[in-house]
Amino acid sequence: MAKIYLSLSTRVQKDTGKSEVLLRYRNTREIGQRAHSHVYLLPKYFVDGEIVIKARIVTPEVKEAKEAKLAVDKIVAHLHEVGNKMVLSDFGPDWAQETVDRFLFPDKFVEVKKDEHLFQDRIEDFLKFKKVSAQRHKSYRTIFSIVKRFELYTGSPINLDTATADTLVSLEKFFKEEHTFFEEKKYKYRTVLRPKAKYKYVWDNSEHERVPLERSDNAIVTYMSAVRAYWRWCMDMGYTTNDPFRKYVVGSQKYGTPYYMTTAERDLLYKTDLRSNRELATARDIFIFQCYIGCRISDLFALTEDNIVKDKNGIAVHYIPSKTKEERPRVVKVYLAPTAIEILNRYKGKYKNSLFPFISTGKLNDLIREAMKQAGIDRVVTIVNPVTKQPEQHPICDVASSHMARRTFIGNLYKKVKDPNLVGKLSGHCEGSKAFARYRDIDDDMIKEMTNLLD
Repeated sequence: MAKIYLSLSTRVQKDTGKSEVLLRYRNTREIGQRAHSHVYLLPKYFVDGEIVIKARIVTPEVKEAKEAKLAVDKIVAHLHEVGNKMVLSDFGPDWAQETVDRFLFPDKFVEVKKDEHLFQDRIEDFLKFKKVSAQRHKSYRTIFSIVKRFELYTGSPINLDTATADTLVSLEKFFKEEHTFFEEKKYKYRTVLRPKAKYKYVWDNSEHERVPLERSDNAIVTYMSAVRAYWRWCMDMGYTTNDPFRKYVVGSQKYGTPYYMTTAERDLLYKTDLRSNRELATARDIFIFQCYIGCRISDLFALTEDNIVKDKNGIAVHYIPSKTKEERPRVVKVYLAPTAIEILNRYKGKYKNSLFPFISTGKLNDLIREAMKQAGIDRVVTIVNPVTKQPEQHPICDVASSHMARRTFIGNLYKKVKDPNLVGKLSGHCEGSKAFARYRDIDDDMIKEMTNLLD
């Protein structure tokens, strides 16, 4: 008759102090296999090969130990039940571990029919053959990883041929609610977010960088648009004829009134003495230079001295926006103002493959905000909270970022030129771009000026 022996792993989790309960299945002298139970227990509750809990008062620790014992008992019972129905010749080399895993994680072993076309099947081909920028390529991969978590969570892969609008509604709901599948775990010196029991298997068996935050409506639109782009590509390639998006509306992103620095604020920031903090001064220079050429921060850090061209009209920056170079490659040419040339000369020749030292986006944003605070630029602006969609008032120095330099370039230029296509040519937007509206605002001065034209 088969016997199952328990032991405790010598490896101890640093954050919990627990060790995994290990199993050894014996059936005559011929069958002897080991398996991980995926159940963790404090060593003090494991005595002489058994889980022993004598505490009378049920504390949270004791409750966890009892739950662990119950989980192990169920696994042991299942191994006995399955093993007793088999002949010795049917035991494979990994039978014990596979039996435990199938019992604990049945959705992981869902058999797929060969003629089914699943969402995950063609992702690598899509990313390989779809001509998009490196940034969008990375974004697609991140979004598809979240879709994979949705499939693990529901226990059912998305079938391209049978998915309906209801499938997309469920996916959208998952995008919105994923952040609620985590709970705070307090330790002595810190508090961290851990997946809840129902989500632990999904989180442990999927690709991710950090615990997701609450996602805004605009983020959900971006995610569903990526799913639609992939689905339409699958249809174009003949992998499916089913289109659930016919009865599902992705929607459009919504933005508040764009805010940006005035030319006076920009000049004040540049003239502020920050020499006591070299890192702060460098971040300020990068931001001001970006205010004068209007490119995205990723394109700015990709610029080298080869992008600087001098002709009879002056010194200009030539570059192809990385976001659209695969779809609409177009050279953007921006002549440098004296201030931009002054900044350029300050760093000339110091860096081999760039014009400026690289600073991560998060750190750069923090430095920009600090520089603006030291310059006293604290004009209050109204923004729309992306999650609550409610208007909020903040000092502009608290909500500044490297991308605000792009808005500053476009907004101030548009106030003087008032031609979106001309300004778009300098900012890298295509003619008639819908996104361009997010960068400029028709303020009172422009309204007054245009009204005066009626006289």
